[in-house]
Amino acid sequence: MDIRDIELIEAVHKTGSLSKACVELSISQPTLSKRLARLESTLGAELFFRYSTGLVATPVAEYVLAESHRARSQMRDIKRHVELMTSLDAGELRLGVGPIVEQLMLPQVLSRFLETTGEVSVSIVAEDDQTLLKLFADAELDIIVGPFSASEQSTDHIRGFEMVSDHIVAVVRASHPLCGEPITESVLTQYPLISPKAQGTVRGQNIPAGFNNLKIVSDNYDSLRSLTLSSDAICMGPRAVFATQVQSGDLVELPLPLSIEWKSALLVKRETYTTPLARHMVGLFESVAKEVNKSLV
Repeated sequence: MDIRDIELIEAVHKTGSLSKACVELSISQPTLSKRLARLESTLGAELFFRYSTGLVATPVAEYVLAESHRARSQMRDIKRHVELMTSLDAGELRLGVGPIVEQLMLPQVLSRFLETTGEVSVSIVAEDDQTLLKLFADAELDIIVGPFSASEQSTDHIRGFEMVSDHIVAVVRASHPLCGEPITESVLTQYPLISPKAQGTVRGQNIPAGFNNLKIVSDNYDSLRSLTLSSDAICMGPRAVFATQVQSGDLVELPLPLSIEWKSALLVKRETYTTPLARHMVGLFESVAKEVNKSLV
């Protein structure tokens, strides 16, 4: 039995007449009679009592009609779900980002996302790399962007896209005692170091011995910048995070031989990437990442 058989039973039940049901179904009466007889033969039961006043549904037909209502409801649900999967006008996307991505890319991405989509709901969490990976593995997040390596994280089930790459630098306020002075390891140890927690691609890279005096660890770059501007602290992080303050002269980059690189990547499950909504979000991140990387050259 398929949807056409159900439509036939519904039409005959509604009209109580084969001739009227033919009009509703846009088929000839001989065709309808043959289809009804074949269906009753397949089911092994009569679907309608034939009276001089018309056709009346048997208990079997009544059961089919009752169940068909639920089946049609399920079909509508499926249709709606498919619409959400194939449209930029509705749906929900769960996004996870690292603290640096939240600073460098997220505002531009979300601004463009709002301009190019309809009634879409986006939920966002900002977490460290390990938390993001766990939430992603548990299917609680659709897309994550953080300090990952696309090549290391890509699998048969996960697609990785390289995002922004930047060098870790050390900055101080413009009136800091170190500005314009020779810098040695012994001098560095005299000042407190503040920095975000080493995550992902940064973790494990060699940090100069002079940077052992880590006093404050925070992933809140607004707080780190404010503290750097109001104290003698030395702050470490990707160069792009401090670009505005360095350009304005409020912060100064110390001429240190740092060779620590921060890299980021976007991870999305391959089946998720097939949906237009996710693909669109990935495209926006790629576009913004390209612009940020270009500005760092």
